[in-house]
Amino acid sequence: MDEDLIFRTDLYRGTAAFYDRYRPPYPDALIADLVERAPVRRDTRLLDLACGTGQVSLPLAAHCAEVLAVDQEPETVAFARDKATRAGVDNVEWVTGRAEDIAPGPRFDLVTIGTAFHRLERRRVAARVLQWLPAGGQFALLWSGNPFDGPAPWQRELFDFYSRWIEIAGAHDRVPARLREELVHHPHVEILRDAGFEIVGRYEFVEPCDWDLESIAGYVYSTSYLPLSVLGDRRAELEADLAARLLAIEPSGRFRDEASYAYDLARRP
Repeated sequence: MDEDLIFRTDLYRGTAAFYDRYRPPYPDALIADLVERAPVRRDTRLLDLACGTGQVSLPLAAHCAEVLAVDQEPETVAFARDKATRAGVDNVEWVTGRAEDIAPGPRFDLVTIGTAFHRLERRRVAARVLQWLPAGGQFALLWSGNPFDGPAPWQRELFDFYSRWIEIAGAHDRVPARLREELVHHPHVEILRDAGFEIVGRYEFVEPCDWDLESIAGYVYSTSYLPLSVLGDRRAELEADLAARLLAIEPSGRFRDEASYAYDLARRP
């Protein structure tokens, strides 16, 4: 059971600014597709769990009546609240709390989780979400790829670089060792079906994304394995190693990625 996979509560401490600046946003086409399929209307109440700095909450807020956005990191919630204020978005309530423990009150029409369901107690969260939705209410799991996963030579080198620095930093145990095995044996759609959801479908999108050394390093610092709090005084060493490796493959310092995004949509019967 994935409830036995215990994640640290400080995985993303200190990452909010890097996460917000260097993680590519979900494509407009994905957001528009979700708005149409859910469907999202002007009276929709949205609950966004593990909301981060608002990558899902803020794009959808323009289409909803109310949004409750929840994340366990106080720093991240404060960052997202300030970001919403600067953007003039006033229909989002930002709350610090664990997705597994909150009591959100009235029912919601749509619940979303952006690239974070694997870090939650999935069975517990899915069962609770089912209770918060009315019949026909929708549950959307949004996903974004990362620059380490692609087939290009620079991406294969980047994957090797990232793996090596996890070992250098002694960070391999920051994520439960059995996570990959658990996800293979119990994929997300199985968890949702077991909770009582009907699976509507998976919808995939590809968006070109250009990276440079600064944005790749910023992405690294946004991850759960290698935030600056883990690297300590080795930031300059890491960036020098990154530059030497990637510039040997692409001297221009410009790296093109066909980034993949998707969302899984489920419905309460």
